[in-house]
Amino acid sequence: MKRKFPTVGVAIIIIMMLAVPLSNATVIKLQSNKNFENENANKQIRLGSASIIGNGNSSILEANARNDLLIGIDAESGIVDFYIDYNMNCNGTTDEGIISLTVFINDKNNSFNLVQTPTSKNGTLKIENVEVHRRDALMFVINVIYGSIIPLYSNSTIDTGAGVISKSTRFIERSNDFFIRFLENHPNLFPLLRKLMRI
Repeated sequence: MKRKFPTVGVAIIIIMMLAVPLSNATVIKLQSNKNFENENANKQIRLGSASIIGNGNSSILEANARNDLLIGIDAESGIVDFYIDYNMNCNGTTDEGIISLTVFINDKNNSFNLVQTPTSKNGTLKIENVEVHRRDALMFVINVIYGSIIPLYSNSTIDTGAGVISKSTRFIERSNDFFIRFLENHPNLFPLLRKLMRI
């Protein structure tokens, strides 16, 4: 494997900090394990995905944020974990990739987290233990940055998503009863039945 210069990471972090100004951001502990389903009892909310493929001279970057999310919680408030899946392959001699996730609740910068590598890395980037309330508005930003010192090259992309916190919905399983299925398939009979019931 090619040896990376130690200044690559510092240079790219400085570039990223200049490109993405954050005020009052809280850095949350990075979780890069793929299997995190049973780490805590918090509801897990997938916000999207991000990827980097770079060779020093060129790169393919993707940031895919989910949109129009309806996040149901069982009580008036709850604790949730937000996450994205990521995959980074930096194959150049002096290159590095950075992926960040920023979550805003009701237009307030709530949490920020990032992952970086000069080689290859994949997993989940998480923001854990975020308190949310029903009717909260969610907005989030996935930022993907790739850079190389020799040759000098940089690229970035960004995607935003939004959602709302609401009451959990319960899905009713379709009945096997013939009469119920008949009524489900003929909703125009309901007004007629209601009228007959009044007679």
